[in-house]
Amino acid sequence: MTTPPQSPGRLPAFNMSLTHVTLPSSQVQVNRLTELVNEIILGTSVIVIVLSTITDPASPHPAETDVDRSRFTWPTWQGDTIPEAHQKWKAVFAPQDRTFRGLYYEGPTLEETPTFRVPNTVLSDAMWKMVQNQSCAVLCTGLTGDPSAAEITTALEEGKLQAVLVQALFA
Repeated sequence: MTTPPQSPGRLPAFNMSLTHVTLPSSQVQVNRLTELVNEIILGTSVIVIVLSTITDPASPHPAETDVDRSRFTWPTWQGDTIPEAHQKWKAVFAPQDRTFRGLYYEGPTLEETPTFRVPNTVLSDAMWKMVQNQSCAVLCTGLTGDPSAAEITTALEEGKLQAVLVQALFA
């Protein structure tokens, strides 16, 4: 599932696509997300939100923006491990229509607390069940354009992706 880029004037210029992966683990791993504890066990499937930079020169979004790109500098995602938890990022979902609404970054002040909205993206039944059961998602960067599932898998295997585990907010 791919959400279109932000409307003109919105930052940053990212495509956001949703997919899911089964996170392997040789043991139960606990990641603390604010006051919640998410236990990821062997073979757990979770939603992955891929933030890929827009490369289309005809895009209405500038290649360089005023966004603090350091916020998107996450640890390299080793395909055989669960990404580390990140306390400030949240993935926003709406239960009333089972949609992905965007990302939220909890900054120290209101001015530093942006919400990156996307057009409502309806989740499949399987994806909605995943996000409800786990109450978390993986945010991932390291790709450009609109990557296919095969490109995401290859990038993961080659260690080209950066990712964090984040809390799913239901708003």
